[in-house]
Order: sequence, then C-alpha cells, then structure tokens
Amino acid sequence: MNFVFEVGFFAAAFVPTFLVSRIFFRLSKPWEGHWERLALANLASGVVCIAVFLVSGAWFAAGFDFPWLFGVLNFALAQFIWFAVDIYSDWINRRLTTRDSQA
Repeated sequence: MNFVFEVGFFAAAFVPTFLVSRIFFRLSKPWEGHWERLALANLASGVVCIAVFLVSGAWFAAGFDFPWLFGVLNFALAQFIWFAVDIYSDWINRRLTTRDSQA
C-alpha cells in the first residue's frame, strides 16, 4: 500500500472514533467513575467502530477480500490516541481545579 492510502485510511478511522467516543461519554455522563468512565467509553467506542468497519467492509467486498487487519489496527490505534488524549485532559483538569481550590 502507498503512503497516501495509509494516511487517508488512518484519517478515516480517526474521525469516527472521536465522534463515537463523544457519544458514549455523553451517554455515560451520570456515571461518576472517572478512570472507569474513560476506559469503558473508549473501549465501547473502539468495539463499535471496528465492528461497523468489519461488517461494512465484508458487505461491500462480499467477503473478507479487503485489508481488514490493516483497518482494525488503524481503528485501534486511533481509539488509543483518543484514550491518551482523554487521560491527559482529565489529568490537566484535575491539576487546574486542585490549584484553584488551594488558592
């Protein structure tokens, strides 16, 4: 595969994983668990996005004659990046609120 295809494929995985993870975060808003909420929302998002990719790919290719492993790895990597961003964002927010409450 060429570089343009790989970058485009990763970008196509990066956007839906973000959108689906935000939907799961919105649905789990009443839940008070911080780390558990982050982990489970990102895990659910990854599972849903990978499942949709595999079902739609198998549907359009009429079987598994498409780069399904490449796609699964791209979706997993994109979801891991969003999970890392969420952990970092949560850490920064906690630092800022702790500093504001001490002042």
